[in-house]
Amino acid sequence: MPVEFTFPPNNSTFHQDIPVWMKFYCADYSTFAGNRTRDSVTSRAYVTLTIPYPQQHNTLNSQSYQAGGSLNVRAIEKGILGNLIGEQIAATAELANSFFSGGGVLRFDHFESILSPGARRTHTFNINLISKNEEESFQANKIALCFQTNVFPIALDNYLTMRHPPLWYFKSIVTDIRADPGLETQTAWDGQPLPCVLRSVDINRSPILNTPFIGSDFKPVALNIKLSFIELEPALQKGDGSLNIISRSERLA
Repeated sequence: MPVEFTFPPNNSTFHQDIPVWMKFYCADYSTFAGNRTRDSVTSRAYVTLTIPYPQQHNTLNSQSYQAGGSLNVRAIEKGILGNLIGEQIAATAELANSFFSGGGVLRFDHFESILSPGARRTHTFNINLISKNEEESFQANKIALCFQTNVFPIALDNYLTMRHPPLWYFKSIVTDIRADPGLETQTAWDGQPLPCVLRSVDINRSPILNTPFIGSDFKPVALNIKLSFIELEPALQKGDGSLNIISRSERLA
């Protein structure tokens, strides 16, 4: 059964002071493209966590490149492909003469940077959840435990197999959760994330040393949570002239 946790809780009077929220969705991993889109992860989510926009949210957009040759392409472009063999023979002779005469002739550098597959965007969060009462502390602890639990694979009855850790998707929204939880507007604060896997969860349960707990059962009064996500698939420009980013599965689905 799907579970949802919101911090502060839905009955909190502090909701009106929170202009932007971050919503995290957690759904079963799948190898099918149709289940690896943002819409699919959102609709299939068995855990939904809503918090005020984090203190820190960093997105690393990068590509990997390797050296690749382009000499033949240049020859085709200039229409001198027939001359290339003769030039190669002449260059080899020149290199040999230079070697035996102690010269410093080298082959011309025709290599250039060619895109190397495998680059994925990463997202890191630094989240502070500071509780004002026991109910808020309960919600904050549940949120921390949901992140902690869902970074791991899932045990199966057969001890030789296990299920892949879940998929994640998150987005920033503007809404009054108390007034109308269904009325959400996605904002530009999230950087158009794609479905991810959760790489690491770092929880500090005593960031405030003077008042570390609250209530009779000693719930933490404050939690600091650091998260690291890596996107499941390469990011692509949509190709329609917009600034929108899509995943491989969204292109195929």
